[in-house]
Amino acid sequence: MKRYDCLRRLASWMDEPMLTVTSLSANYREWASVWRQGANFYALNLGMCIPFALGLSLAFPRRKVIALDSDGSLLLDTSSLVTVADVNPTNLVIIVFDNSVYGRMGSTATARAADLEKIAQGAGIKSTATIGALDEFERLVKTAMDRGELAFFVVKVERGREAVDFDHRRTHGRAMKEAFVEALRRHPDYQGKYRKPPA
Repeated sequence: MKRYDCLRRLASWMDEPMLTVTSLSANYREWASVWRQGANFYALNLGMCIPFALGLSLAFPRRKVIALDSDGSLLLDTSSLVTVADVNPTNLVIIVFDNSVYGRMGSTATARAADLEKIAQGAGIKSTATIGALDEFERLVKTAMDRGELAFFVVKVERGREAVDFDHRRTHGRAMKEAFVEALRRHPDYQGKYRKPPA
């Protein structure tokens, strides 16, 4: 199963007020190529995707927040799952794309004995699944998108990435962060006061 095929289906279930966060992996390139609307924070460093998404889920409790993490990223901070389970945000859907390899550093622990779904269950997350086929992804993730409960999915995907067309400026550095903040400021649920920084 290819991550890109999963992401294209996920994009078809999204609406603009939903918020997404991606890890620093092929996730952000492929997601940026299929979903260009709303507030998206791309390419968070290892271990930061799920904690960042948790914060967004608390700040925007009426909207779905989608964390698109990767096995290498989550393995760096599995303790974040304990906090997620304790808080239990009913608007957070976590999707961990597991290809059992770091980008350039060899195999991850999931290539051996590590089981991310069992780690999430042990942390206290109740709605979990490991997905190995596209029809499973469509059934389980689409259902989670429609429900009001915390959900955690490990999605087993092939190694490699698609050659996709995306705007590099929208996914990195200051330009991406400013676009994200602007999208939040325009969000229908935004409650804060915002002053645009001086040029």
